[in-house]
Amino acid sequence: MLKALFFDMDGTLVDTERYYTKGTYTWMKRYGFKGRLEDVYPIIGTSMEETARIINKLLKKDWTITKTLKINDDYFHYEEVIDYQKYIFPEVKKNLKRFKEMGLKLALCSASYRQDIERFLESNDLKEDFDYTISAYECKMHKPDPAIYLKTLEHFGLDKEEAWIVEDSYSGIMAGKNAMIKTLARKDTRFGIDQSAADLLIADLDELYALIKKEIM
Repeated sequence: MLKALFFDMDGTLVDTERYYTKGTYTWMKRYGFKGRLEDVYPIIGTSMEETARIINKLLKKDWTITKTLKINDDYFHYEEVIDYQKYIFPEVKKNLKRFKEMGLKLALCSASYRQDIERFLESNDLKEDFDYTISAYECKMHKPDPAIYLKTLEHFGLDKEEAWIVEDSYSGIMAGKNAMIKTLARKDTRFGIDQSAADLLIADLDELYALIKKEIM
């Protein structure tokens, strides 16, 4: 029986993918990038270290990961600070409350830094909606490694069959599949993300709520 939902954050609960890809593209152009915005899309769902490697390859720079992350972090922390209230998907808040009313445990399992997770939760008044939150930086390995989801499963003391994962990126979906937990994906229509490994594609959390009603009620 379903007892818990494990949510990714970026691209699943909050529409940050367009914000981050556009912002990254903007600062990369300052350093001579001549490619297209679409060329930056492979950073979606990756760890910050992998994001830096992709950027270095696109820029054809031999920068250290630390240098690239410093430029990237400075841009998003000082020049173009995200407004999480603006980018949260409109149906998220009501459905998180619906899931809680069903008696489900909710976890937020994100590849983002802990401070970004906290900012998202605080700015949208969602701290009380989640029973557990975890950053990939609190695990030994990042997605697509299953560590973040296995650790969450262990926290709740649940079997793999008692949880569903909701993701959007290829790395996130593979993390769920590698954990051998049912993995749903918020359908991508903009970035060309490979979501073929997901057990099911959903349009949004309204559709997820409808599915769960059939499952447990």
